[in-house]
Amino acid sequence: MGTFGLAASGFTEHALEQAAEDVVRSGYTVLDGGRLRTLLPEDELDTFGQFWNDLPPDEALTDGGAYRYRRYGRLRVTVGEGGPEFEALPHTTFRQDGIPLWRGADRQFAPIEEKALLHPGMLALASFDTALAAAISGRRDWELGIHQIRMVASQDEDGLPTPEGRHRDGHCYIGMHLLRREDCQGGESTIYPEGGEPAKLTLRTPLDSVFVDDKQVTHEVSATRPIRRTGIRDMLLVDLNPVDEAQ
Repeated sequence: MGTFGLAASGFTEHALEQAAEDVVRSGYTVLDGGRLRTLLPEDELDTFGQFWNDLPPDEALTDGGAYRYRRYGRLRVTVGEGGPEFEALPHTTFRQDGIPLWRGADRQFAPIEEKALLHPGMLALASFDTALAAAISGRRDWELGIHQIRMVASQDEDGLPTPEGRHRDGHCYIGMHLLRREDCQGGESTIYPEGGEPAKLTLRTPLDSVFVDDKQVTHEVSATRPIRRTGIRDMLLVDLNPVDEAQ
């Protein structure tokens, strides 16, 4: 299926296969940010992270909170022998009818700017997630939902990464990538495999990541709180669905 140049970056095909085996066996895999940072030059990671400084408030929150900022976009990715082919898709609303809190709601998020959606950092992470999904499933054509999210915790208000609580997102796979964590405590992820013991972990350094099979696990993230003044937790979430099953 091709590895999108992962071997040249230091993330070998064998490592990709091991991650795929973890997902098949347990429903998830945890990925070290240091390994994923080899997918792109340091300066590109820095410039990519700057796009999280221009996220508008998440107006779809129903609890009156002011702790979440986000943008949303979509990519079509086709796995080819010479590498991935990308197509930016038109902006649309976002639905999660499988989650009671959001059922029936067409949630409108600000679009991701094209320069961010097609930035080398975005394409490197989208390529990795698609390569992993393809290694697991053998599928070659994918639609990706891309979420830029900033969680802000203040002395007056915690950040709630998952106000819906323990849940499934309603997609085939999800890649969850930390971009920034600053002056922040909490934000512990718990993954609940079917028939297995819960796994608890905290993403701490840039590109620490989790990749899950949404049909095999549920998950949630605890509240974030500031250590001193304002806690920031920036995440890139990538929803992956085969094109003929895309929502």
